[in-house]
Amino acid sequence: MSNYRITELDFDNIKTNLKRFLSNYRDGNNDLVFSDYDFDASGLSVLLDLLAYNTHYNAYLANMVANEMFLDSAVKRQSTVSLAKHLGYTPLSVRSAKAKISFTVKNVPNSPGSLTLGRYTPFTTEINGQSYTFLNLNSIIIKPEGQEYVFNDVEIVEGEYLTYSYRVELSGPSQKYSIPNKNVDTSTIKVTVRNSLQDTTTATFTLATDFAALNSQSQVYFLQENASGFYEIYFGSGSIGKSPVPGNIVLIEYLISNGPICNVSSNIDQYFTLGSSVGGGVVDTAILASSNSTGGEFEDSIEEIKFKAPRFLSSYNRAVTADDYKSLIETNYPLVESVSVWGGETNDPPKYGKVMISLKPYLGYTINTETKSRIENDILSNRKMLTTIPEFVDPDYLYVSINCTAKFNPNGTNRTTTDLQNGITGTIQKYFALDLQKFNKSFIYSKLSNLIDKTDTSIVGNSSVITLQKRITIPTNIQTGYSIKFANSLTSGTLKSTAFEYLYNGSILTVYMQDDLTKSSDGVVSLYDFYTNAVIYQNIGNINYKTGLLTIPKINVFGYLQNATDIRISSKPTEFDINSSRDTILILDDTKVDSLSGRNSGLTILVLESI
Repeated sequence: MSNYRITELDFDNIKTNLKRFLSNYRDGNNDLVFSDYDFDASGLSVLLDLLAYNTHYNAYLANMVANEMFLDSAVKRQSTVSLAKHLGYTPLSVRSAKAKISFTVKNVPNSPGSLTLGRYTPFTTEINGQSYTFLNLNSIIIKPEGQEYVFNDVEIVEGEYLTYSYRVELSGPSQKYSIPNKNVDTSTIKVTVRNSLQDTTTATFTLATDFAALNSQSQVYFLQENASGFYEIYFGSGSIGKSPVPGNIVLIEYLISNGPICNVSSNIDQYFTLGSSVGGGVVDTAILASSNSTGGEFEDSIEEIKFKAPRFLSSYNRAVTADDYKSLIETNYPLVESVSVWGGETNDPPKYGKVMISLKPYLGYTINTETKSRIENDILSNRKMLTTIPEFVDPDYLYVSINCTAKFNPNGTNRTTTDLQNGITGTIQKYFALDLQKFNKSFIYSKLSNLIDKTDTSIVGNSSVITLQKRITIPTNIQTGYSIKFANSLTSGTLKSTAFEYLYNGSILTVYMQDDLTKSSDGVVSLYDFYTNAVIYQNIGNINYKTGLLTIPKINVFGYLQNATDIRISSKPTEFDINSSRDTILILDDTKVDSLSGRNSGLTILVLESI
């Protein structure tokens, strides 16, 4: 047998090995048994096909089974969920969008001393022509303000309210209570245990999070996703977590969610309508949201489970190191695209006793205040060290302008120069989308240059001029100071801003900022007249070329030109590669040409024929 290969998986190779085995098979006298057989023409060929098929089938099955045993190679959700369970990770369910509203109830009969907004009071809103229902998860009791009852910042959650009940047959974790809905938002689950059908005494059970604190009287439940893709709850054994006894009734309340469909941009107004009366009073028919609905998300995909589970294990559900904070936020808040965390002691300037957190969302540029509070209170509060205070820092975007010149062989392609320009534009945009636009992702000039060359076989070479740009929005008619960090060394004599209005000696002038040409480590920044290029105000700030820090002690911007809402300051780096660290994110400059305010295109592509 040592002469035969038994590791073959291919059908034809397996059959060839079987034929080789039979053709060389000898009896007790060492004579060949099948010496006169034609294995391809005889009926034995059918039997060989059957044996080869069976072997191939079993080999394939064994290979698939082996794949499903490891988190990296598993392709079935059932296997991925089961393996993640070994790491203590429960896949996130669909998440409901949340909004905040404030409204006033008037003309309440008999003017009671308090007014209650009951649990699961429905509010409806229209999103893209479709009506959706939002509910408040907790009762709210308020006192009147004069003759009116004002409910401020009421959090409402999108979803359909459902309940399901089970009778306990067995004590302990062996009995599972499945929630028969795929789109359940597990964060809205409320579990109560009733003594019996006759005894209405109930006890509330909460989701277990800290196993070290559990004892035999802890009223907690455990949550997992089962093999059918449904979430199910179960209770402790009696020593770790209190266990309901046979005859008890388990009542599960939850919301069915539409996920991210109900996320609404903060740039538009969102209105809600109260679906029922509150104390018989009158409420405005259109309630303007103080915070639009956000936070809706689909359930964890298989790839997300594979990514999150090992990182969840490494943090042990606690926030001590920077990686712990990063893992907890990535695991529990799915709308964040990139996370950067660093200790306050290494911040500039240092902030002792704090951990600095910067988040980049998938949509937009910054996380709103409501979301920051939700992350701090719901995700970090019970897991962080008592003496550590989280502080959120908005991402610091550094825009990269590219002026690319590419040469091509016209005999090597049928594409026009416009086609090549569009292709190179797509290559650059794809590079930024896939390789940059996240924390700690640096711009590598040679990599982009290589990608541009590969855009079309006719391109024989390219070169690009890189410019860095910072954008600042300065309140008008207020004297204030700014520190602007490029976080990369800059070339002296290349710093220049777009135009803005400046009040000087009683006159409104159109000016721009520019550094004086110098080879020293520090440069002087002055204001110049946009039309005459004459110096208006010398030494309005200074710049450290080595660190890329621009400091403007005080400036009073009178206004902006056209539809501009910011001042854009550009400078050329000294190096081809652009570094990103901590809260800095590199993003492709999307500036459009505007000669009236001195704005140049953020991306310029010039395609020339090679000589």
